[in-house]
Amino acid sequence: MKTFEEIFEELARYNDRSVIWNDWLDYVIRINLLYCNEESPNYHGNEEAYQDLLGAYLNKLSEILNTEPYYDLLGELYEQVVLSQGKSKQLGQYYSPTCVAEVTTDLVMRDKTFEDNSDKIANDCACGSGRMLLATHVKSKGDLFLVGQDIDETSVKMCTINFWSMGARGSVMQMDSLEQTFYQGWRVNKYLYHGIPVPHIEKIHSPKEALDFIELYGNNNDERIVAKSTVKPSGQTTLI
Repeated sequence: MKTFEEIFEELARYNDRSVIWNDWLDYVIRINLLYCNEESPNYHGNEEAYQDLLGAYLNKLSEILNTEPYYDLLGELYEQVVLSQGKSKQLGQYYSPTCVAEVTTDLVMRDKTFEDNSDKIANDCACGSGRMLLATHVKSKGDLFLVGQDIDETSVKMCTINFWSMGARGSVMQMDSLEQTFYQGWRVNKYLYHGIPVPHIEKIHSPKEALDFIELYGNNNDERIVAKSTVKPSGQTTLI
C-alpha cells in the first residue's frame, strides 16, 4: 500500500497543495457526519484518492499508537507536505512541538482532580491542530469534554479530525476568540460512549450548540454554560 506522502505527492503534481489538503479534510469530515443534507461538493474526481489518503493516514496512525498514547500525525503531515519550502513563514503558522504541548498540559493540570468530571471542559482558544487538547484527553483518561477554537479554517478541520481519530469527545469552532465571532464548527463523538459505538461528527451552528452535551451528561444549568463558553484570550489551554 502506498504511503500517505506518496499518494499526496501524486495529487499535488497537478494541483495546489493547500487546495488538495483542504479538500481532503472536507472529505474526511463529510463522510463521517451523522447527518448531512447538503449537496456533495465537487472533488474533481479525487474521491478514490482521498479515500486512499484516509486509509494510509489511519494505518500510519495505528502503527504509532501501538507505542504512543496519542500523536498529532495530521499536524505533522500538514507541516511536511503543505507548510514546507517556506510556506509556514508565509502563512505565519508554526505548530507547537509535542514536548511543549506535554509540558504546558502538565502545568495546567497538575493541581486538578478528575473525579466525576462529565461536565468539565478543557478549552484551548487557539487550538491549532489540537495537540494540547489531545494531551489533555490522554492525561485525563478521556473524561473531559474538549473545546477548541481557532480563527484558521484548516487548523479547525484538522483538530476536528484529530478528535475523531483519537476517540476524543468535544467541539471545535472556527471563530475569532477575541471578538467572539463564530464562523463554523463541529461536535465530535458526542454519543461515542452513549449509544453510537463508532467515531462520528456533527455540524454545529453556534457556540451554545457546541456545549449542549451538558444536557446529556452533566448539570443542565444556563449559568454554567455561559461560564464555560467564556473564552480567555490568553492563547493557552484553560481548564474550567
